[in-house]
Amino acid sequence: MDRIGFSSRLGAAALDWVFAGVFSGVFAAIFGMLGLGAGGALGLAVDEQAEMESALEAAGLGAGIGALLGLISGIVVGYFLYSLIEAFAGASPGKMVLGFKVGNEDGRAGDTGLYLKRWAIKNASSVFSMLALFTGLVFLEPIGTLIGIVMFFGCFLALSEERQALHDKIAKTAIYHKKDLI
Repeated sequence: MDRIGFSSRLGAAALDWVFAGVFSGVFAAIFGMLGLGAGGALGLAVDEQAEMESALEAAGLGAGIGALLGLISGIVVGYFLYSLIEAFAGASPGKMVLGFKVGNEDGRAGDTGLYLKRWAIKNASSVFSMLALFTGLVFLEPIGTLIGIVMFFGCFLALSEERQALHDKIAKTAIYHKKDLI
């Protein structure tokens, strides 16, 4: 059974970058508009005792800050949710379009537990960054960065005869044509 190699996986990743950009762009627009309204209202409320011109400046500043925070939040949430598709379906939308799916390294079909394990390993850098952000444990951020660098270069292992990236080797998975999985 043939595993999918580096160039085909890179093609699936390129499709995912486009799809994820559109997906997270929708979230960014929604969150940005919510932030714009909320920030404007808060800015106006904070400076409601001031003269009208000053109050409008505060509302504008609040709206701008709210929109920016909303856009950033929308992008982060969008990309995170997009990545979870592969964690539960065993294939990202880019892989789905090309007919690929994650399976066990012996060619057997995977299950959700396997997909989640592979996702956690593949995205460990982001997981550590989120933990650092939400817990305040700043020492986790450089660990996440180091893991990200290792995982990036580990993707080039898919050029080998085994056609497994580092995260595949650790999770004991490989990418196959969906129709070939047993």
